[in-house]
Amino acid sequence: MSFLEVKNLSFEYIENNLVLDDLSFNIEKGTYTCIIGLNGSGKSTLAKLMAGLLEAKKGEIIIDGLKINEENIFEIRKKLGIVFQNPDNQFIGSTVRDDIAFGLENKRVPSNEMEDIINKYADRVGLKEFLDKEPTALSGGQKQRVAIAGVMAMKPEILIFDEATSMLDPKGKKDIKDLINSLHDSGKFTIISITHDIEEVLHCDNCLVLNKGKIFKYCKASEVFNNPEELRKIDLDIPFNLKVVEAFKKNNIKLKHKDLKGMAKELWQSNSNH
Repeated sequence: MSFLEVKNLSFEYIENNLVLDDLSFNIEKGTYTCIIGLNGSGKSTLAKLMAGLLEAKKGEIIIDGLKINEENIFEIRKKLGIVFQNPDNQFIGSTVRDDIAFGLENKRVPSNEMEDIINKYADRVGLKEFLDKEPTALSGGQKQRVAIAGVMAMKPEILIFDEATSMLDPKGKKDIKDLINSLHDSGKFTIISITHDIEEVLHCDNCLVLNKGKIFKYCKASEVFNNPEELRKIDLDIPFNLKVVEAFKKNNIKLKHKDLKGMAKELWQSNSNH
């Protein structure tokens, strides 16, 4: 059975103006899924529905056998954590330590256990030496890592990243993407990333493409770019590496891999060795 099931899900902010229209898909436990689409396609709305922050107009979302509703919402929220796009809006404590501790205090974790938990997850995101720093002293990427540490300290099974790199500079984006990849490699989390960063899809397991509130495509990440023209018809671009691969193919320059994702990785590895 799927760990997260979405069945015939619809949602509207304004009556008779559907933002999401009859979505159905499943996500398996331990996988890394990217959700992509243009602005207005419904990506962030879907994230909020999966986190139980909005109520569906029609359909249902089931997480680990529990339907999201008033009866189950508190149990479900123990299973997931969400990281939003603006790290400045996520700080509650006056220091990094206080911020990571906030959720633990609400969970009534004994104070004699809290310090070890804080140190563990601050170290996990590479910020243990910043525990007594004020949030204003951190870069955007560091703030986002603190937000991730705070979520991880709650020990969720599902991590939802809602445009978590969109407001960061290139270094901050790389740091967060590397961290997401390492969390996936640990095998401890089911990761869902709502993203504008098309390059991120090259690192996930599955990709859900939304277009005007509907599912345009849901497939393995290795397959999503196999027909670039299909994506261009809905105004989505493809990663730069794949554009180079396309140029290679047009000029009859052969690469070992048959699929575009594999070719892109081969090209990237080749470039990294020079």
